[in-house]
Amino acid sequence: MPLLGGIRPPIALLLILLLAVAAITALAVGGLRVDDTPQAVRESHQYAAEDTAASLRAGLRESATDLRRAAARYDNAPAEPAAVLAALGQAYQKWRGTAIVLPGTGRLLAARGETVPLAGLDLGKVTDTAPAPLLEPSAAGTRLLTFAMVTTKADGRALLVASDNLRLPGIATRKEQTIQVLDATGTVLDSTGAGLTAEPDQRLVATARERAARERPAPGETVSGSLAGNPDDKGVRRVAGYAAVASPDGNDPASPLGLTVVSTSTIDGKPGSLRHPLLGLAAAGALLLLALLLAWFLHRTLQRPLLRLFLDARRLTRGELERPVRGPKRGEAGRITRALEELRLQLLDPARPPAAPAPARRRPGIALPLALCAVVVLGWSGPLLFLGGADQEVRVPTQVVAGQRDRTDTAADRIRQALNEGYADLRSLAPALADSSVGKAEALLRATLAEHDRYRSLYVLGADGAVLARAGETPHRTGPDALGPNGVLLLNTSGKEPRIAARTALTTTPGDQAGPDGDDTATPKGPVLVGEFKTDFLSTLLTRPGLGRVWLVDDRQRVLAANEGYSSFGDLPDGRARAVLADAKKDAAADVVRGGGDPAVLAAAPLGGNGTVAKLGWSVVTVQPVAWLHLDQNRADRRAVLAGMLGLAAAALCLGWLFIAVGLPLRRLAASAEALAAGDRRTVLYPVHHDEVGAVARSLELIRQDLGAVRDRAARRAPATHG
Repeated sequence: MPLLGGIRPPIALLLILLLAVAAITALAVGGLRVDDTPQAVRESHQYAAEDTAASLRAGLRESATDLRRAAARYDNAPAEPAAVLAALGQAYQKWRGTAIVLPGTGRLLAARGETVPLAGLDLGKVTDTAPAPLLEPSAAGTRLLTFAMVTTKADGRALLVASDNLRLPGIATRKEQTIQVLDATGTVLDSTGAGLTAEPDQRLVATARERAARERPAPGETVSGSLAGNPDDKGVRRVAGYAAVASPDGNDPASPLGLTVVSTSTIDGKPGSLRHPLLGLAAAGALLLLALLLAWFLHRTLQRPLLRLFLDARRLTRGELERPVRGPKRGEAGRITRALEELRLQLLDPARPPAAPAPARRRPGIALPLALCAVVVLGWSGPLLFLGGADQEVRVPTQVVAGQRDRTDTAADRIRQALNEGYADLRSLAPALADSSVGKAEALLRATLAEHDRYRSLYVLGADGAVLARAGETPHRTGPDALGPNGVLLLNTSGKEPRIAARTALTTTPGDQAGPDGDDTATPKGPVLVGEFKTDFLSTLLTRPGLGRVWLVDDRQRVLAANEGYSSFGDLPDGRARAVLADAKKDAAADVVRGGGDPAVLAAAPLGGNGTVAKLGWSVVTVQPVAWLHLDQNRADRRAVLAGMLGLAAAALCLGWLFIAVGLPLRRLAASAEALAAGDRRTVLYPVHHDEVGAVARSLELIRQDLGAVRDRAARRAPATHG
């Protein structure tokens, strides 16, 4: 018999594959041990560092853009240096000090706020291009200097300098966590959370910064990662996550600074757990026994009867007709056995009439043992496949829950900053529009719209609510109802898409001074400038890896934006988030919710701080399914599911091969053998494959030819006898 055909190869392959799956199950599932530094904990710190770095990068870019745009407004209308700084301070409250100096000489033209440190800047090399931002030490601490070129009345082009300390975003951290931002030399510029005084902790932070400086990012990605320190004398281990603040392409104000964000914390006493540590070994042992049992069963019920049919059919072709044909009584092999026995009798007695045709009824045949084998393998794989479902008992480390809360707070801070920055943009632009013609006003609006991707439209409304100038899409609301207090607001309460906008007066009246975060809610007396935000812009701010599903909701818990598909002004898809929202009125909150659906880590954070955004009562809600977390139990369950799928795939491959290559040809051969025994001498039997079934078919064809020869001899003898 051929080695690569017939019934032997699929049975042997099934045994080999099932034994391989048993070995994989024993190693991948049974060999899994509890990790004292779970990947989910390390990833929570990596994501925290990435989020903080992204917020820092966006803040640096926004600061540089605001300064450059504010200075560009004086290109065609030069002003006195003091007036420039006064207007800048009125529109923005983000800088601690500002100054205007002459390039080359370094002569100070005007200053506002704290003293701007310029000792490290070589003003002799400054021409008509503003230098990149830099970090400069001063008596009050390290300051971040941002530059832009501005046109003054008496002195022409001058250098506008804004000074501020580099601050981490206003996010909450748990008491054992520390987030630091370090410069290229390893100096800590700002930190939040618990301080790091122990030498091992400082070495861990230094190692994280060195890795961030040494690694090269993949295209379109920033440098980030995580690592775990060695346990101390008490067995306490620290983990750290790091991320470079520089953008992936390097074309960013933050890139020359060489900043790195590092997040660290200790691991709790029970970082991970395994529900059934011996599950893999038990499953592997069971599959080993099943593989041997199935191989024996298929050999006994399929292979041996088919080989016996082959031997009996070949014996009949050699003329050995004395011994009856004995074989199985069921299935296709039984039908062929009965047909061969009838053909043997016909060869012995040519006058024997053909057998009656077999009744036409459907029989399971070879499909029955194959189906039983499939059921047995499914009985082993099924329980493993169900391990991939929701597990109410998976333990979630406290660091992961706290990390979800802090990241949700960071997402809320990003939204708050973006809306407040948009409002500050309008306040900065408003004075330039106050006395401009319609054509000039629309040119300024178009230029501002092109500089920012946050607005869908910018327009000026008159005292009666009529549109005086606009750029971008059609305003959502005009007329007297469109007028109202300054600040960030929601223009609609229903519709296909929420319309979030910022509104400010073109002229500032006495008493309309903004607070430290743009808190100015006075109702304007004259024309107003309105900027409508893109919903996609807000949704992009909510999109962060490893955060799960994220929603921005209003004070009535209606969805305004999300990182995935959502229904505008609809209810939260996960109703369990309402309980977490109730705990997040003032500060961020998070909890593991196990009832009412798949277990998930839910977190909520209000858009706090100062300014008009805080008064809206909006919040950010996140839901991270526990099954998505890289925990020991989830990893064991996923590997068990993979083992179950491999077992099913092996059974489907080999049993399907048996049915197609052996079962179907054997079924057709059984029908041909019964027809031959019933007197069909005209149909030629061709072997389909060179295997056991094909050999039986060749033997039946030889028997058909012998029966024809016997009939011819009997016909020739009959006339001679009569004569």
